[in-house]
Amino acid sequence: MFYIVETIPDNQSMQAVVAELLPLVPLVRRNKALRYKHLHGQFCCLRAWALLHELLVSHQFLPAGFSLAELTYAEDEHGKPWLTSSPDCNAPLTFDGKTICFSLSHTANALAVAIDHQPVGIDVEALISKQRVSDQHFLDHTMSAKEQVVIHQSVNPQLAFTELWTRKEALFKAIGTGINMSELPGVLESPHAFTLQSIVSSDYVCSIAYYSDRC
Repeated sequence: MFYIVETIPDNQSMQAVVAELLPLVPLVRRNKALRYKHLHGQFCCLRAWALLHELLVSHQFLPAGFSLAELTYAEDEHGKPWLTSSPDCNAPLTFDGKTICFSLSHTANALAVAIDHQPVGIDVEALISKQRVSDQHFLDHTMSAKEQVVIHQSVNPQLAFTELWTRKEALFKAIGTGINMSELPGVLESPHAFTLQSIVSSDYVCSIAYYSDRC
């Protein structure tokens, strides 16, 4: 498993990246980026795809000559994307007989990409507000009783909540079902085959879920 987390730059830098990448990405990604009406969304859509390409080539998940324009994909009914060999083919893209799995995420101040040869999920979130952490109705719908104790006893409840939340979302992404609200509070306490890892910054948390037999 390999991953990268990158902070969001200023507007001028974002505009330059969008202008550079729009003609380079495959049509399906270009159209997805242009559906965003704001610069931040366009930047994250394009930059995340470029980072994915860099990771896949640098870690030999794809051959060195594989271009960004060739990195196309399709989506399942849950919106989970998988790489395909061409825009007109839904067969999963492989290299040297190995599957290629990936996950993307972005928030107001960061974006993140993870790759593996087995299902993987990544989620990055800005720290939740104090108001949300103090909303008991919200906590009851998102966290188990044990997790709520951890949050309330933490010296930084916002950070504790955000770490737990990103772990849950990363796990759901790795499983491939999208967030199941009925299972959300206790999902981390249920048996599963994934290892969870978190990276904590001053203003965001990133968590990754990957198969336990992977380093």
